[in-house]
Amino acid sequence: MGDLDLRRLRYFLVLAEELNYGRAADALRIAQPALSRSIAALERELGVTLFERSRSGTRLAAAGELLRDDARELLHAAETLQRRVRLADREGRSLRVGFMPGLIVTPVVRRLEERWPGLRVDVLRTSWTEQIEALRDGRFDASFARRPFDDEGLTVIDLYAEPRVAVLPIDHPRAGAGGVLLADLAGDLLLQPPGFIPEWRGASEPPTTSPTVEEKLELIAAGRGIVILPASTTRYYHRPDVTYARVIDLADTTVCLAIETRRESPVLRDLVRIARTVPPGNFSGQAAEGGQVADADAASVAT
Repeated sequence: MGDLDLRRLRYFLVLAEELNYGRAADALRIAQPALSRSIAALERELGVTLFERSRSGTRLAAAGELLRDDARELLHAAETLQRRVRLADREGRSLRVGFMPGLIVTPVVRRLEERWPGLRVDVLRTSWTEQIEALRDGRFDASFARRPFDDEGLTVIDLYAEPRVAVLPIDHPRAGAGGVLLADLAGDLLLQPPGFIPEWRGASEPPTTSPTVEEKLELIAAGRGIVILPASTTRYYHRPDVTYARVIDLADTTVCLAIETRRESPVLRDLVRIARTVPPGNFSGQAAEGGQVADADAASVAT
């Protein structure tokens, strides 16, 4: 059996989605005969029929349905491998760091670049769903993340904790309250996947999810439901049609720095060391103006 051609697998997946050679060729920006030759070559490689063609159209054969599911995972693994190789190649020259909304990582970035002349640190805003996924698949070298998340295979450095608040529409019965209990919110729809707030008993997957804080606020203002956010995130979003109340019986959320355990380099060790020295107020924008980042004893850095 020969090696699989990843390009042909990509072509196959597009055709499996479109089930029309013309539309698939347009989506891939190649000529239709080239697509047909590529699919035929893939079928010869595998020794199976992937598509059944008739006057009524094109549909997946049994082998094609199996390949469609497995090919997605294979291509994802191949893309992850390519990103990881590129990460290793640019070691010491560039770093890609993710950060959650509400966090300020500029003090860490500046200090790291000062210590490594010529190093370029790119910071990328992330989300609850991407903060660890992008780390695992090689899009990030490190991630300033918020728990909870699965930390298997990760080195996680807890930096500080902060309260969580409920974001409510201005006409909510508990609007204006200094604090609320989870029981006070039991009749509201949580506009977040249940895994983000595991303490919320009986929460179900919401019919509408939004990847950004701005979109969530639009839904809340419209009376569609509520969300729970870290206190620092709410400092950057002020609207007259929503209000905030601390959730008294929710434990504080932890802000941390996550790096894959198998990643080991002097730059990443320095990143950990510097992040540990930054006061919590610097991350959340509450630090006194002109505050300095203290240095740390290098012996205290976990390798």
